[in-house]
Amino acid sequence: MKNGHTKKNIALIIPGGIGTGRTSIGIPVLERIIKLLALEFDITVFQLFPVNDGYSIQGFEVIPVYSTYPVLKIIKFFYVFIQSNRQKQFKAVHGFWVMPSGFLAVLMGKVYKIKSIVSVLGGDAIALPEIHYGQLRNPLYKKFILWTLRHAHEVNALTEYLINNLEKAGLRRKDIKTIPWGIDTELFTYQERPLEETVQFLHVANLHPVKDQVTLLRTFKIISDKLPAHLTIIGEGDLRENVILLIEELHLKKNVTILGLIPYEQLSGFYHQADILLHTSLSEGQSEVVTEAMSCGVLVCGTNVGLIHDLPECCIAVPVKDYKLLASECIRLIGDPKRIKMLRDQAHRWTAEHTIAWTTERIKELYRC
Repeated sequence: MKNGHTKKNIALIIPGGIGTGRTSIGIPVLERIIKLLALEFDITVFQLFPVNDGYSIQGFEVIPVYSTYPVLKIIKFFYVFIQSNRQKQFKAVHGFWVMPSGFLAVLMGKVYKIKSIVSVLGGDAIALPEIHYGQLRNPLYKKFILWTLRHAHEVNALTEYLINNLEKAGLRRKDIKTIPWGIDTELFTYQERPLEETVQFLHVANLHPVKDQVTLLRTFKIISDKLPAHLTIIGEGDLRENVILLIEELHLKKNVTILGLIPYEQLSGFYHQADILLHTSLSEGQSEVVTEAMSCGVLVCGTNVGLIHDLPECCIAVPVKDYKLLASECIRLIGDPKRIKMLRDQAHRWTAEHTIAWTTERIKELYRC
């Protein structure tokens, strides 16, 4: 109950992220946002992926809808949504990522004449055929994505970068809201300190082609040849062996440490030991690690995608794959204390305003209307 009134029932549709993955880490920020939403609304999450056995969920309901056969999965979704809606009478349905969650949200909105909301979060607004990444590279998916975004009552995206991509793909909608995902600034606390004598670089990402660790290591090679530097890589993925081989090829074994997955609650300790986050993706929806780094006082240098694209006043940004320019800009920054302070201050102000509570409030406003 809230102020004597029954909570409004809201349906969320997500592909995964709650109690998923090898360590059940899922998508920590998404789960925390949902928990905050559930303080005001009765939240039912339809997850198109199973929840790991033994994973405990508190504060909201998760209904796993899964089958190895895509058509059967969709049929199961319709069945469980209809059954749940009979009981709860949802007032709005919110799909995270356009396909398939947003598409299903718009369909259910039309069937039940309720508000449909779609959040664009990354791979649903990009086409990178050279690495077989991004839903917009598939002509059929592209048609479904554009149809979904035209027919949703509300559309929001993590960054202006994503909105620009959609406009290039043919979307003419002009009322898309930009709602980046903030993080818990009490967990990722701000610490300002001088750069280490051996400059500490950090890279936090899946070892995947879209994160472009080739550019990462070629950038760091130039930097480490010019000044004392160390790079810590946190993440895992199919390209781990390729990354190790490139480290050896570039003679960087003494300068690079590779760690696997780190529990979310422990990440802040690594940010607090770092001077510069080196982020070299070919594309990003936002990149939460950029937000986390800025919140902790870590300088951010990377490619002009996601949040780095949106916040040139807070980060060093260069074109994708341009490792020579990125290395040059990093070296210039290290030698410029005034610019270091300016970037840190502006990044800190942005993250202090755009917290996870701020993000949740922006989403709540969509549900209240």
